[in-house]
Amino acid sequence: MNENESGTPFEDFLRSVLGDEAAAEAARALQAQGFDPANLPAEFSDPARMRAAMGQFQFLMNTTAGPVNWRLVEDGAKQAAYASGDPAPTATEAEAARQAMTVADLWLDAVTDFSSGPVTRGVWSRVSWVENTIPTWKRICEPIALNVSRALSAALSEQFGEGGLEDSPSLPDGMAAMLGKTQEMMPRLSAMMFSAQISRVLAALAGESFGTYDTGIPLSDTSHAALLPHNVAQFSEGLDIPFDEVRQFLAVREAAHRRLFASVPWLEGDLVRAVERYASQIAIDTEAITEAARSVDPSDPSSVESALSGGVFALSTTPDQRRALTRLETMLALIEGWVEVVTARATLPYLPHADALREMMRRRRASGGPAEEILGTLMGLKMRPRQARGAASIFTLVEADGGRDAREALWSHPDMVPSETELATPDTFLTLRRAAAEEDADIDAALTSLLDGTLGWAEGLEPGADSGDQSCAPGDGEATEGSDPHNNE
Repeated sequence: MNENESGTPFEDFLRSVLGDEAAAEAARALQAQGFDPANLPAEFSDPARMRAAMGQFQFLMNTTAGPVNWRLVEDGAKQAAYASGDPAPTATEAEAARQAMTVADLWLDAVTDFSSGPVTRGVWSRVSWVENTIPTWKRICEPIALNVSRALSAALSEQFGEGGLEDSPSLPDGMAAMLGKTQEMMPRLSAMMFSAQISRVLAALAGESFGTYDTGIPLSDTSHAALLPHNVAQFSEGLDIPFDEVRQFLAVREAAHRRLFASVPWLEGDLVRAVERYASQIAIDTEAITEAARSVDPSDPSSVESALSGGVFALSTTPDQRRALTRLETMLALIEGWVEVVTARATLPYLPHADALREMMRRRRASGGPAEEILGTLMGLKMRPRQARGAASIFTLVEADGGRDAREALWSHPDMVPSETELATPDTFLTLRRAAAEEDADIDAALTSLLDGTLGWAEGLEPGADSGDQSCAPGDGEATEGSDPHNNE
């Protein structure tokens, strides 16, 4: 043991993470605040446990590459899902679930022109749900985590210069070394925090999801549909509705979601691009960091705590980010509204409790849950039940007015779907759309008339003729007998 070593497991841990000089500075700062390592839990005073903790920490730090440690995410979510009680579906359960999904597609054939197409029907456990949805979560979460890490590094570099914290002249050597080490570790620490958070939320989602579309976003390939029999059974417990009816209703919702995404090629890309647009402009408020740094007294550790408690690293939201969030919230509401309407059309003739199940799904959506937690935490996104009800009203009104062809035609182009404003006032949707269509028709008619008139030349005139000259009779342009066509007198 050298002169800097105390021999306590906790300080050994600090040295393994920060190095000798920075660890000594950190220990002095903690002691100045009245921190006593003896008061730590037993894990921090037991050398064997501390060595195990240090080994695990160093392993995670060394294996964390990129903005999210997806190995940690998947392993943690699987372990939590298994620990919650995750029996594999029996052969009987699997056959019944696949039969329910087959029947769902038959019922949907009668109520929507969107075709089923090729489909693979899966029956999953919670662990299987994690395995099959991880690739999509990578697409959703990684751009956000990457840009948060980038923004934080850029903010720190801007604040302390290209040389980093260790070259800052305003800090004591030991403190500068400690903070410099922290800056070096920041991307990996950020990745670990993101990983732990995503893992926890995915485990919760795996325990509540009925299939692959509970968030409104397809979490698997759109040629796949799936049910989780154990979760469906848990949901049906306590309901005064037969389990077979609950399962069939949820199978129709799953199949309806899949048909929509499979039949509208631009839809999935629109959702992902909204996430990417939001992520691309993530930034740290550098002015807040500057103000915090000015308030720090290196000789007073409490000033550091005070400075960091004021939301220094809060993300600033740009107008384009707000537009991306609005677009994402609107599209998720439209998806849910369409699925609600189509599911009702498909199930009402066959399921006695279809209306009750529809209302239960509305209440479930309103309560949020893990789906809103993960999207809300990452992006500030909120599920808006009122918007979803507005969307359902619009699809119902359009169908009543023009049939299901008109209802499905709203998905023909990204610009055709109802806007956020229209979802707020669904009763006026048809009136406003007709007025807009009439205005467009008038403009089109004017353009057609303009083009048919040879770009503005009146009928019967050639380019170069003066349509405003009223002194010339129709035959005045021809030379009369005995006249000189070159004589203007």
